[in-house]
Amino acid sequence: MAVVKKTAPAAAPATIEAAVEQVVETTKANTEAVVSAATEMMKPFAEMKPFGEIKPFADMQENFRAQAEKTIEQLRTQYTTLKGNAEVATGKLEQSMTAAQAGTREFNAKVFELFRAQTTAGFDHLQALFGAKTLADAVKLQQDFAKVQVEAIQTNTKSLADLAKKVATDVVEPVKASIVLPFKR
Repeated sequence: MAVVKKTAPAAAPATIEAAVEQVVETTKANTEAVVSAATEMMKPFAEMKPFGEIKPFADMQENFRAQAEKTIEQLRTQYTTLKGNAEVATGKLEQSMTAAQAGTREFNAKVFELFRAQTTAGFDHLQALFGAKTLADAVKLQQDFAKVQVEAIQTNTKSLADLAKKVATDVVEPVKASIVLPFKR
């Protein structure tokens, strides 16, 4: 780019004609400098091709735009599918947690019921022991009580295991169904 050189102010012209002459010369010099700088800046644009030769670039832009729109549409479809699957999975997890909560409540109620039955049986046995007349009767009562307690423990353990299995199945079933579903497609 051309640089306009500023000249030091000359001594004041003696006449108006000399002043006008000086302004005209300075203006011509500045105009030539601006034209030269503008010509230098326009050189890259002068080498550009006419608009008719830029058509492949416009086609490339259109193809890129069409491909981008297609990709965006595919992403929207995939997002919708993913969102639907996530909502289904969330629903299944909620079902599973509800089943776990109900199962835990049922299991705890069963344990409490068994504990109450064992406590009642223990107090009944203690009362029967106080009513025993002989040591042989007390030993016999203790043997019978121990036998009944072992059977009760076996029965209670089996019923608690069955209940725990039922609760586990109820908890896992909704999640299992949602995990197996995508593989069936």
